[in-house]
Amino acid sequence: MTNTSPISLGRSRATVIILCFLLGLLNYLDRVVISFSISPIQKEFGLNNTEFGFLMSAFALGTLSINGVSGWILDKSSVRLVWAVAVLGWSVIMILQGFVPTLLAFIALRFLLGIGEGVNFPAMNRALADWVDPKKLARQVSFCLLGVPLALLVGGPLLSNLIEAFGWRTSFIILGIAGVLLGAAWILFYRNPPPSIKASEEETDQPAQRWRDLLRNPTLLATSWSFFAFGYVLFFGVSWLPGYLGQTYGMDLTKIGWFTVLPWALALALMPIAGWLSDRIMARTGSIRTARVHIIWICQSLAVLSFAALIFAPNSTVALIFLSIAIGFAMMPNAPYYSICAELFPRQAGSATGIIVTFFSASGIVSPLLTGWLSSLMGNFTAAIGALILIVGSAVAGMLIFAKPDKRNPKLPTQ
Repeated sequence: MTNTSPISLGRSRATVIILCFLLGLLNYLDRVVISFSISPIQKEFGLNNTEFGFLMSAFALGTLSINGVSGWILDKSSVRLVWAVAVLGWSVIMILQGFVPTLLAFIALRFLLGIGEGVNFPAMNRALADWVDPKKLARQVSFCLLGVPLALLVGGPLLSNLIEAFGWRTSFIILGIAGVLLGAAWILFYRNPPPSIKASEEETDQPAQRWRDLLRNPTLLATSWSFFAFGYVLFFGVSWLPGYLGQTYGMDLTKIGWFTVLPWALALALMPIAGWLSDRIMARTGSIRTARVHIIWICQSLAVLSFAALIFAPNSTVALIFLSIAIGFAMMPNAPYYSICAELFPRQAGSATGIIVTFFSASGIVSPLLTGWLSSLMGNFTAAIGALILIVGSAVAGMLIFAKPDKRNPKLPTQ
C-alpha cells in the first residue's frame, strides 16, 4: 500500500475494523452453536453433563495450546497470512464436525477447532495495534469485540431454530461454509499497514521486552487472572446458560433461545460505553490504572453482586433479570483488557494479548468442567454459581492490589 493520504488511511482503518468485527462475530457463532446442540448431541452420543463438559473443554484445550505461540508469531510475522490460515483452517474443521462419526473423533475435531480459533483475538489486537489511532484504541477494540455478544444475542433465536429445522450437523456445516467465505474476504481486503504507521510504532519509547519479563509483570498477571474470571463467566454463558435454563426451569429449546437474548443484549449495549468511557478517562488523566484497571474491577464487582442475588431468585423471570445484569457487567470491560496489553507493550501487543487470552482459554476448560461436575453432583446449579462468585471476586481483589501499571509506565500525555 503506497497511498498514505488521510482519506486512504481512514478507509483502510475502517476496513480493518469491519473485518475484525465480522471475524469475531463468526468466531463466536462457531463457539456458541454447540451449546444449543446440547440435547441432540447428548442424545446421539449418550452423554451426561460431566461428559459433555469434557467435550466442551476439548475446544478450550486447543485454544490454550496456541494462544501464547500465536501471539509471538503474530508479532514476528504477517497478520494477514497468519489469520487467513487460521480462519480457513477452523472453517474446514467446522464442516468436518458435521460428518463426525464417533465421540472420539468429535473430541479430536473440537481440539483442532480450538487451535484454529485460538489465533483470533491475538490477531485482532495485533491488527488493531498496527492500524488504530491510540487515542481511540478502547473504542475501536470495543466495537470489534461487539461481535462476541452479538453472536450470543442472535445465536439464541437463530441457531436454536436452525438446529430445530435442519439438525445440529447441518448447522455446523453452514457455519463452516460461512467461515470459508469470510476467510477469502480477509485475504482479498486486508493489507499490512504502510511504513508511515509502522514507523510510529518503531519510534515508541517503550522497549521490547523478553517473554520472561512479560510473565513477571504484576499488572499483566493480575489482568490475566481477571481475564480468566471474565472468561469463566463468558464460558458459563456460552456452555451452560441454555442447560441452566432448561434444567432449572424446564424450558424447551426454542423458548431458551429467546430467553438467552437479554444477557447478551445488555452486554452489547454496555461494552461500547466502557470503551468510550475508558478512552475519555485516559485522555483526561493519562493513567492506565484509572482509565482501564478501575473500570474492570468496578464492573466485575457489580457482576459478583448480581450473581449472588441470582442464587436467591424465586422464579425464572427474576433469575433472568439478575443473570442478565451479571453477564452484562461481566462482559462490559472487555476492551480495556486489550488496551492494557497494547499500551503496556506496544511492540509486543500480540504476545501480551496471547498471554491474557491463554488465561481466558484456561477458563474455557475449567468453567464447563466445573459447572458440569458441580451441577451433576448437587443436582442443581447453586454450587456452580457459588464457584463463579468466588472466582470473579478474587479477580476484583487481584486488580485492586496488583494492577498498578503507572508505577512502571510514565503517564501518557493528555489529549
